[in-house]
Amino acid sequence: MDRKCIETYRLALFGRMVMGVAHEVDNHLSVVIGFSELLQMAAGNEQKVRDGATKVLSAGEKIGAVIRHFSQYVRPHAPMRETFLLAEMIPEILLFARYDLGRGGSVLAPKSCPTGFVQGDRSDIGLAFLALLFNGAEAMAGKGGELAIDAGRRDGGWSITISDQGPGIPSGSEEKVYEEGFTTKTEPYRTGMGLPVARYLLAEAGGTLELANASVGGCVATVWLPAFGTK
Repeated sequence: MDRKCIETYRLALFGRMVMGVAHEVDNHLSVVIGFSELLQMAAGNEQKVRDGATKVLSAGEKIGAVIRHFSQYVRPHAPMRETFLLAEMIPEILLFARYDLGRGGSVLAPKSCPTGFVQGDRSDIGLAFLALLFNGAEAMAGKGGELAIDAGRRDGGWSITISDQGPGIPSGSEEKVYEEGFTTKTEPYRTGMGLPVARYLLAEAGGTLELANASVGGCVATVWLPAFGTK
């Protein structure tokens, strides 16, 4: 057995435990939020106490949002079709993934977000976007750079681009990047499944995924999804 198998198993095992950890943290967090609200009510004219309780309550609510959104997207489920706003889904996944995305020196730069509805499995489409974001961040690991997200209308749908400032797609690998298990990275936990999974899930929603090298360097992942009206 090689090290890659061991690290893949480790990730799978800890992934199974994530929901339990989130549940435990959420239980304790509800106590923090509840007593912060009581402090606010009991503070009377003590402005410093009210301000302190407000800060604790705000921090608790932000932690709760991270756990709630993370749990929503990580939970195994049977695919379902729903109509939702990409403008809500993208900030949700960035909320809990921001730290990991920026750990290798990547700077997130959301430029614009689609304002209309799309249809598909919200968690699956979120997973596809996460795979593309991490692919871009990993390409810049160690050197850093801007990870830009942009959106616009095209051909009756939404076109969302995720651009990085990494080395781009190696010559001759333009189609190989969609093959299961193909990766140019050497770390044992890089499974080469991100892009194939993203392409498959987006196709399930009636969309497409295209990767290309940018003229200024780096790689641009372009997602197209059919629109279902605007808000």
